[in-house]
Amino acid sequence: MALVEKVRLSLGTAIQLGLEAGFLDPCFTTAFLMTYRDGKCNANCAFCPQARESTSSSDRLSRISWPVYSFDEVLDSLDTIDTFRRYCIQSLNYPQAVEDVASILKELRVKTSLPVSVSIHPLDSTGITRLHDAGATSIGVAFDACTPELFDEVKGKKRGAPYRWETHLKALQDALEIFGQGNVTTHLVIGLGETEKEAADFILTMNKMGISVGLFALTGVRGTTLEKEKPPELSTYRRMQALRFLISHGYLTETEVVIDSEGALKVELDASLLGVLLSSGEAFRTSGCQGCNRPFYNERPSGPMYNYPRPLTPEEAADALALTGW
Repeated sequence: MALVEKVRLSLGTAIQLGLEAGFLDPCFTTAFLMTYRDGKCNANCAFCPQARESTSSSDRLSRISWPVYSFDEVLDSLDTIDTFRRYCIQSLNYPQAVEDVASILKELRVKTSLPVSVSIHPLDSTGITRLHDAGATSIGVAFDACTPELFDEVKGKKRGAPYRWETHLKALQDALEIFGQGNVTTHLVIGLGETEKEAADFILTMNKMGISVGLFALTGVRGTTLEKEKPPELSTYRRMQALRFLISHGYLTETEVVIDSEGALKVELDASLLGVLLSSGEAFRTSGCQGCNRPFYNERPSGPMYNYPRPLTPEEAADALALTGW
């Protein structure tokens, strides 16, 4: 019997594993697990249903439902499927979190040799090493906000929360030492009130450090502080996606990134070259760890699509590129 008795699964993961009825998505490539506790997270992020002061249902993360299952039942169900390319463990912030994540990792490692990523609050080097040694292949610590001021506003000091910009940065630096470049990620939520320049500067800074950035669009969830906030303009999000793609693939240098008089991001690359680099639509797919597609995490199936969980059609790619204004 596993030491951890219960876990949450994203609803899509539960359907793929046959634990819930529903449509089997052929593009569903990552199994998502979340630590279980009887109560909310100790953190208090303004956009998160799991926040300490949120009145959202405790089975929510973004707009996705995460029902609870016996971990032994989940482990048994893994024998029935071979379509996943990666496992992702999402951790709430609570005193037993590292112990629980390490236990989940050890049990998963009995079942699979696939990559397993962990998304967790800032840890010291001892905690990070423990998760690495337990079988994690990559780790993420989510900034979410791209400036220290916004960070304090939505998840730090002004939220009565334990998070501080400097602590997050130190945890990511320690993670790079332990996991190595290419295996450390952070998140950036677009739509928290940042300018396009601030978001671009953050992406550039993280890339210089060797940290991958996963982009999210703000999703107003009922019961959270930011429930009435609108998602970002799709054109802004497309520019951020294109920038992240071009920077992370080495197609663009910092000096080629500019902001026009309207505050919109521009890049000083030849239009025909941009067309070649972006026409496949890869830039506009879900970003983050390899193999992650998070279907409909930020959007309804009816759209608009912020992060495509699958290859884009030529028409979709052309429309996405046109929205950048480049």
